[in-house]
Amino acid sequence: MTTETERGQLGVTWKNEHKLLPYIRPEMSTYQKAEYEKAGYRVNHMINFNVEEYKDSIIPNWATTIDKIFGLYDQTLKFIRVSQYDVIPPYYISTTEYCDKYKGDPDTLMNSLLMLEDWQPGQLLEVGGVPHTNWKQGQWFKFKCDRTISYANVGKKKMYMIEVLGKECYTGQLEHLFPLNVPNVYEKPEASHPFVQTSIIPYINPHNDSQRMNLVFMHNGYIKELDDIKHDDKGRQKINNFGITVWLFEPMCCYYDGEEFTQGFYSEFSYPTDTKRMRSKELDSVLAYLIRNKIDPFMVKVASGEYGIKEGFPFYTQALELECDDLYVRTQRPIIGLDALINDNYIKHDFSKHFISLNWRFTKHRQLIANFLAGENGYLSWYFNDTIDVVKDKLYFDIEEWKDASPLVYKQLHDNNLICQQNAPYIVDKPSDIGIDSQTAIWPSVAEYKDGQTPSLFNTKETMLANFYRDIFVDIVTETRFAQSCANYSEKVLQPMQYMKPFILLAPPHTLKYLKESGYQTFSEFWDESYDSTEDHGERLRKILELIKSLLDKPIEELRNVYQQMLPVLEHNKKLYKKLTNTPNYTNTEFHD
Repeated sequence: MTTETERGQLGVTWKNEHKLLPYIRPEMSTYQKAEYEKAGYRVNHMINFNVEEYKDSIIPNWATTIDKIFGLYDQTLKFIRVSQYDVIPPYYISTTEYCDKYKGDPDTLMNSLLMLEDWQPGQLLEVGGVPHTNWKQGQWFKFKCDRTISYANVGKKKMYMIEVLGKECYTGQLEHLFPLNVPNVYEKPEASHPFVQTSIIPYINPHNDSQRMNLVFMHNGYIKELDDIKHDDKGRQKINNFGITVWLFEPMCCYYDGEEFTQGFYSEFSYPTDTKRMRSKELDSVLAYLIRNKIDPFMVKVASGEYGIKEGFPFYTQALELECDDLYVRTQRPIIGLDALINDNYIKHDFSKHFISLNWRFTKHRQLIANFLAGENGYLSWYFNDTIDVVKDKLYFDIEEWKDASPLVYKQLHDNNLICQQNAPYIVDKPSDIGIDSQTAIWPSVAEYKDGQTPSLFNTKETMLANFYRDIFVDIVTETRFAQSCANYSEKVLQPMQYMKPFILLAPPHTLKYLKESGYQTFSEFWDESYDSTEDHGERLRKILELIKSLLDKPIEELRNVYQQMLPVLEHNKKLYKKLTNTPNYTNTEFHD
């Protein structure tokens, strides 16, 4: 709650509409007169011992969101005109009428003043005994109602302002949380983040009842902002009547109950997964939020990109409605300028490389795939020069079992291990500054980029990868998550679709199934995709490497023929991607991972 007078500046969106309003000079109440006379003023001897007001419900369009600017709700708004010789001595704003209407606590009410024109000589505003002059058009003041207000104008020009009285919303640091029509919470002006306005809201609105409320979390981990949100009775009733959806933009940070994360900001799990112990930091925070605010659990929905979320997190299903609705993938946009490059010449090009595999963040399965592919006929992106030993003792399976189960895979993995160490970093898409210190850290640090943009961000805005994709047969896609129970996919697998290339997907089990249920086609007609249904993570990875090796062993000419046979599938996926995703005018430059 605000304790001091706040000051701020708005961009000016109005012209002279406020001058045309039908202002009236209200009759001074008996209470006001008595208070002024008690203070020593001779009210009946004063000229214009009051100011003109306009507080009708019909106001200029630009003023309809003023309450959101100040972080208030249940607001009353009035325009004030202080003409020449108008004076209001210091007074406390009356909250009786407001509290009767909105059932508010006078101690929690806030008053805000927005100055509609530049200060002119002779004009004075005083708040809490502190005088203010020299204000600029659009400057505002916000303060508790326990402070006195005073106006005076002995200048030549009229003084215009707006006064807003209301209950204060939660105005904490909602850095990653975007409330949409949520009571008691300050809704950021839509222009504060263009991606929310041009991509998130257009997707959410058609999927919701117009009166349903939404909270969009654009990060991952525990949603700390929810801890500070407190709904009053009216806000609670509104949520319990119409419902609220919490949208999780990123994959959830899951862990076992009673254990810490095993992989940075999330966990990976040995097979079989104990779903009864499965927890999520995001769901923990939502559960605490609804319990603290006494919200009907049947009115709270969590929408996430986790396929099979209900089965994967049964602990929460008694209190939360869980739904797989992937806001992240639905708000991706096609790579700019790519359509012009994907033509007959591109498709008929005689590629010379077997694969491309683009990897940025350090994970166990990426370390293994980099060790496996190093020195092979393809394009590898990998920024770390650690050996396979950095993951051996932290794996969710015993890699030594591969020695008998897949001796050729085991041999290639270890033979190329030294090659990877000696030649990394492998840079395909984007140069980087990398920090590697596996001796002092649990895992090597992620690659850092001078401009702050990850490769995924960069690649959505540039077609620099077109020549690499033109020259390869298959994209070996490594999603961030692998050893988890819920499927999840991202822009990483959507990228080869746009470049019209087949893919092999290193991801949680059933991710290909998830893609198929979304309408995409995969490549079971051309190779064994049974790895997707293999829930044992070590076994699934072994099957994937077996598949990759079988393709690496095939001559390029044979793969060219296979590629031509795949074209109907590739065309289908490219068209469907463009249909299923938004195509806003704004390029997402912040929220990719």
